[in-house]
Amino acid sequence: MQFSEFQRELFCEMTSAAYWEIRLLAENGKLEQAFDLAAVFHGLLDDIWSDDFSLPEFREEFLKGYQMRHSDPTAEYYIVLMDRIIEMGKEDG
Repeated sequence: MQFSEFQRELFCEMTSAAYWEIRLLAENGKLEQAFDLAAVFHGLLDDIWSDDFSLPEFREEFLKGYQMRHSDPTAEYYIVLMDRIIEMGKEDG
């Protein structure tokens, strides 16, 4: 998968925020939510380089599922960032 520079920046921002949030959730005793968020991002950095990886599918299958399970502002944040990343790809292509 090819990313534009802006997409790469947003993608890095999203994954960095997720890793920080996982730590904060665990520190605050929200272990189930920390586990769920870790499950969303586990393997992502390997998967994005495969030929059949799809950002819209990742959004729907993983991010949307997390948001439905844990409805809070940070869950929405990941959806908003992914939407921006996907839209930037459409503009580049």
